[in-house]
Amino acid sequence: MKETDKKLKVLFWIITLITPLIILILLEGGLRLLKYDESKQNLFIQLPNNPQYVIANPNFVTRYFPSFSPKIAPIPFLKEKPDDVYRIFVLGGSSTEGFPYNFYNSFSSRMQQKFNLETQGIRVEVINLGMTAVNSFVIWDMRKKIAKYEPDAVVLYAGHNEYYGSFGVGSKQYALGNSISLKRLILRLKGFYLYQWLEGLVQQDNPVDSDRTMMSLVVKDSQIEYQSEVFKEGLDQFKINITDFIEFYAKKGTSVYIGSLASNLKDQKPLGENSNSVEAYMLGSKLLSEGKKDSALIKFKEAKDLDEIRFRAPSSINKIIKDIAEKTNSFFVDIEQVALENAKEGIPGEDLFIDHLHPNWRLNQLIGEEFFKNIIRNKKIQKYYLPNELSTIIDISQFEKTYASIAADRLESGYPFEKGLTSSQEASVFKKKYEKYLSLSFEDSLAARTWLELKPVSSALRRVVQRDIELRDTLALVKNSIALKNWFYFNEELLKVGISHSVNSRKLDDYNVTLLHSILNLRREDTYFANLLAGIYMVNKDFKRAKYWLSESESIEPNSSELLLNYSRYYILQGDTLRATSYLRKYRSSINR
Repeated sequence: MKETDKKLKVLFWIITLITPLIILILLEGGLRLLKYDESKQNLFIQLPNNPQYVIANPNFVTRYFPSFSPKIAPIPFLKEKPDDVYRIFVLGGSSTEGFPYNFYNSFSSRMQQKFNLETQGIRVEVINLGMTAVNSFVIWDMRKKIAKYEPDAVVLYAGHNEYYGSFGVGSKQYALGNSISLKRLILRLKGFYLYQWLEGLVQQDNPVDSDRTMMSLVVKDSQIEYQSEVFKEGLDQFKINITDFIEFYAKKGTSVYIGSLASNLKDQKPLGENSNSVEAYMLGSKLLSEGKKDSALIKFKEAKDLDEIRFRAPSSINKIIKDIAEKTNSFFVDIEQVALENAKEGIPGEDLFIDHLHPNWRLNQLIGEEFFKNIIRNKKIQKYYLPNELSTIIDISQFEKTYASIAADRLESGYPFEKGLTSSQEASVFKKKYEKYLSLSFEDSLAARTWLELKPVSSALRRVVQRDIELRDTLALVKNSIALKNWFYFNEELLKVGISHSVNSRKLDDYNVTLLHSILNLRREDTYFANLLAGIYMVNKDFKRAKYWLSESESIEPNSSELLLNYSRYYILQGDTLRATSYLRKYRSSINR
């Protein structure tokens, strides 16, 4: 063969091999130019009327879930991180999201409250990225996307979804076998527009029965026996993905706090029908009735581990979490122990969980406080720590409790709590539970209807707040105002409504400062809130905080009459009558202008 022919043959094969690649590149480029599904491309999106802030993008996270759209907390934070901000991202599944509560009753919200109340001179941003059915694959995939926003710390509370969550070994969500490399490849491909387009075409041909519960939608392999091959594969993927996640952040000098998992042991019988599991549960109940708590705890844990329907993480996951923390020099936070110590009978049950594994509002508060205790020891933030006597666990409103209860009732009306039911039978079971709320209080019935009819929580809360004002129920008003704030971060006139009615009650100071601090965690040009907070701290003789918030107000509006009057009060309480008189004169002059 002539040399020229050889070169032509080589050229022919080169062209043949690269042509498909060129076509793919052109298709990818075309889809990008056309901005295909542009709303789904970024994990965080800019707030339309406040471009300096971003929030998590609910459209982006649908890439992980072909059969449903998970909620993600709409928490605004600064796009460009200032020097005086300490930023924490929180990742995990539905327990981290706060399900079945609204996102602002999650444990991360309690963390935020604690940082607001017990640090001074720094702003702490706690961004909750918890989502239903998230497991270690999604957490692993999000690591680089979060890193762009310069976290100082990352909190992980995950592991319950390792079997049935998206990409789980027993899940319908991307059932691709159990190859970790293949699943990671799919996650990487999801960053390409061409892959997203092709995936969208496939998913259009697979309609979802939206009347079933999420738990019934995600399960493929419901029977996963203890120590079976699939059981071990779930543990392996968790260990590998979480280790890689933590090592990625270790290289960046970012602290990672990983919590052990807790679940309902005492009041949740096995979800499966494994005879050994059922027997262990029954024996645990018997031992507890006899006052043998330690022996009962062993049996309850055994019942959970042997339960082949694996919505509750096995004890092996907690062992892996502790081992990972030790090997990667990350921080182990023992949430399981928190649950044990705070359970009424020493074994977690309905007193701490609203269902099989989701913490109730009280346990969420305790978990948030435990993570806070661990993070505040970090040298980078410890110097800003200032204990606060008003930093107490506060109750949530009846509206919020019922809104969560109705969601839990719906969950427990279907698989795996009620097995073998058609969608209409599930609906019938739930209807009986739902109707009881309609005969209770105004808040109960409104919360139930709001949940069932998918009405905006923000609108319902505005109705509740207005009714609280009319009834002069200041305790209910401030509770609902704390919730309402999370839907109207930037509506300062609306934010004033709740606090203005409750601020004069000294019995509600712990609620009032919680609300005011959460409002002031975003920078405000209106000094009303800072002046009010300074006044409350003066009454409670916390002069260090009072002076701090007077200074914050002064930096915005140094000649406001409210500020001048507050300074006069401050110096009277300090015994400095000369300065007090000077500020009083300035105050009188300001109101006579």
